Amino acid sequence: MVIRRYWRIAVFAPFVGFLLAAGVAVVMTNAGSGETEFRFWFVVRSMANYGAIGLVIGAVALLGGLAAVAIADRHLAKSRRLRVTVAALGAMGGVVLLSVAIAAVLSLMDDGLYAGITIAFGLAFGAAASVVAAVMVLYAERLSR
Repeated sequence: MVIRRYWRIAVFAPFVGFLLAAGVAVVMTNAGSGETEFRFWFVVRSMANYGAIGLVIGAVALLGGLAAVAIADRHLAKSRRLRVTVAALGAMGGVVLLSVAIAAVLSLMDDGLYAGITIAFGLAFGAAASVVAAVMVLYAERLSR
């Protein structure tokens, strides 16, 4: 039942993550100075790199949100507000869990200096993922009526 209602989110969430991260890359690299052709290819490379990271974050947020909704409301019998809130918290939890896992791997590789900032970025990306997840679940709930 959960998959039937949220299949659109499962299809579009990684692409939304890619597009949002690519948009961030454009904003970050657009203010660069120098030769125009070099800047164009720098923007394209940055869009691809940031987009790949956004794709992974979108997929992890999708898994976290779907798992949280499946745990909290398996038969989709509770209120829409609960499902939206739980999906947002699950998406943030999935992204933060990924960042904590990456920080643990960095610490094991004797590079624990970047563990704190990795978790901080995970919190920021998780906040963005939770907003996007809430909007997507709210949209899916409206379509299912």
